[in-house]
Amino acid sequence: MPHRSSFSLRTLGGVCAGERWIYDGDEPIAQLTDAIVEQPEQNLRYFDAILKPVELRKLKLKPGGRPLVAGVQLYWKLGPVATTQLQSVTVDGQGGERLVVTVITTTPEGVATSRREVAISYDGALGSYIYDIRAHLDIHSPEVFDNPRDFGGDDHISFEYSDPWFCDIPGPVAPFDGMWQKRYTHLLAEPADGTIWQMPLNHMATGIPAPRAFADGGLFAVGYDPGNNPAFEFNGDTAARTAIGVCNWGYDIHLNARYTRDELHAPICPEFRIRLCPDEKVQELMRNASPIPKVAFAGFTELPLYERKTSFATGLKLDQPTTGDTDPWPWLPYGEGAEWCRTEGRSDDNSLKISKETPGPTEWALDREGDGAWLERWDLNTSYRISCYIKTENVAGRGSFLAVRWGIYNYPDRYPYICSQKLIGTHDWTLVQAEIHGPPPPESSTLYIMLRQDGSGTTFFDDLEVERITDP
Repeated sequence: MPHRSSFSLRTLGGVCAGERWIYDGDEPIAQLTDAIVEQPEQNLRYFDAILKPVELRKLKLKPGGRPLVAGVQLYWKLGPVATTQLQSVTVDGQGGERLVVTVITTTPEGVATSRREVAISYDGALGSYIYDIRAHLDIHSPEVFDNPRDFGGDDHISFEYSDPWFCDIPGPVAPFDGMWQKRYTHLLAEPADGTIWQMPLNHMATGIPAPRAFADGGLFAVGYDPGNNPAFEFNGDTAARTAIGVCNWGYDIHLNARYTRDELHAPICPEFRIRLCPDEKVQELMRNASPIPKVAFAGFTELPLYERKTSFATGLKLDQPTTGDTDPWPWLPYGEGAEWCRTEGRSDDNSLKISKETPGPTEWALDREGDGAWLERWDLNTSYRISCYIKTENVAGRGSFLAVRWGIYNYPDRYPYICSQKLIGTHDWTLVQAEIHGPPPPESSTLYIMLRQDGSGTTFFDDLEVERITDP
């Protein structure tokens, strides 16, 4: 029997009333939220000025399916201001086959008002729920965006009308009990130039130039999980104006629309649609996608992957998706003389190497161990023990060592380094260790790990182990 929807917006009770959900019959298919974002998102410090984002969360795209889109922002980010102050939520079509939820938000300062219309229906041919979103914006003081100190002399300006992110991506950085399943390998899009754009899902590939405009009816899709590939569809004027930016942290997609300054003096309204992308369409996009351009970091096209216990033998080619059940970050080199050595190590022929004749620090660094980087959640007792073997040759200066500290994304360094023994001169393989004890600082969601040589000479780092420990 063909599916027939009966949509409603309901408020759920419990400890208190407050959870608003969109239902199809008795099945919840999306949550409407207006609350401070929970960790690790809040602790990433992207939302300092946006304490109560208005969002649609946990979107299902087919009856009985699992959520595929983790969140869709229902506000505008307009440079220094954002329309995040909720004024009202109204609904039309309760109990019918088409539900329209209208969300009115403003900037707290009164610069602009947003009217976000979300129309939900079911397309039997696609077997997909359709979320049609109209992002009305009235700017009451366009002069704010003429300030040459902030916006320069360009006659055009871009505003972010949404920043959606997806379920089950990224994958977990390292294996842990109870981790979620990694399901996708690629982002795919249909830009205005008629090509098919692709980005492999690894955290370093997000520098690949993303579409600056879409074809009329063009898609931005995630693939490939049979029957469960979410897509965003852009049409008409919105397609021509929309540029995409992909975040390396969470593969969320920043949707930006471009306008002339004169256009800011009249209402504007981009539109987009969220739906399933049929399997055959995703496969077609993957077959016909343009070649992936060269991806490099500090001259490296392949970097050693972070593993909690590693001899630095496993690498990530930056133009390819991560493989297996995890989606690790790589170790990154900073400074002169950093090398991924494939001919000398302690337990095999691999190690991280620093060799230089100049003073000052060079390091291999990893800042993605913690619940803000797609790993298991922290608690007050979370602590770490990090150990590594170091071999040195004629190291002068402050020496070679392992260091660790708590970190806060997007904020300057503020927590002290906890350093291991520092090796100066020439040493055969020597075990060094550093421990950092909880409770983690309340604003922190990551651990920074550094393998550093501060001075001239040569250092090899190998057989690293990162252990989560629980203090009594």
